[in-house]
Amino acid sequence: MKETQDFQEKILLLKVSQGDSDAFGIFFDRYSKKIYRFIYYKVPIVEVAEDLTSQCFLKVWEQISTGMKIRRIRAWIYRLARNLVNDYYRGREKEELPLIYPEQLDGEILKFNPDEELDLKQLEKILFILKGEAREIIALRYIEELSIGEIAKIVDKSQANIRVIIHRAIKELQNYIK
Repeated sequence: MKETQDFQEKILLLKVSQGDSDAFGIFFDRYSKKIYRFIYYKVPIVEVAEDLTSQCFLKVWEQISTGMKIRRIRAWIYRLARNLVNDYYRGREKEELPLIYPEQLDGEILKFNPDEELDLKQLEKILFILKGEAREIIALRYIEELSIGEIAKIVDKSQANIRVIIHRAIKELQNYIK
């Protein structure tokens, strides 16, 4: 099944590289919501996340149409998005973004049954407790459901390091979830 998806993905990319705008539309539909969500967790301002998502897909179009060879499409597109977010922050002159701190949540996180699944709003609040890289890695692993190997490629760290970051982040989150 995975090999069939990979093959279909390669066919789709081949069509995109040949300038097929319909194929790019399919590609966009497949990844745009995931990439937007990933960017939003890093830049919690809707308009900025939308702009960066658009820029990401513009870069995808430009790079694929030049004939660039791509081995792992998911890791590649998330890495493009991550680089755009990093560029955005570099140009921000250390401007403070509104962050949510545990003391501002007034116990909201604690108002769910740990035996039930979290809804998206609860998950967002919990994620904002974590600092940058840990938040990013937890979102990639548990929201985007990427493998440890894909995450390692995206953030340019070893798989062992990714596992350690995930373990520490989960341990930190357990302090806020009772």
